[in-house]
Amino acid sequence: MERKVSVRLDADRFAFLEDYARREGYSVSLIVRHLVCRFVEDRRKYAGVRLP
Repeated sequence: MERKVSVRLDADRFAFLEDYARREGYSVSLIVRHLVCRFVEDRRKYAGVRLP
């Protein structure tokens, strides 16, 4: 991975995400990366958008 992105969340959402990540044995970063990848792939698939 080559790029770094900052994401801002309100305290309640971050607390929920952090708790979920800890319980499932994942990092918050891994969950966020997974969600972004799913979003991008969905857009490619359903919107006909081609990304490099």
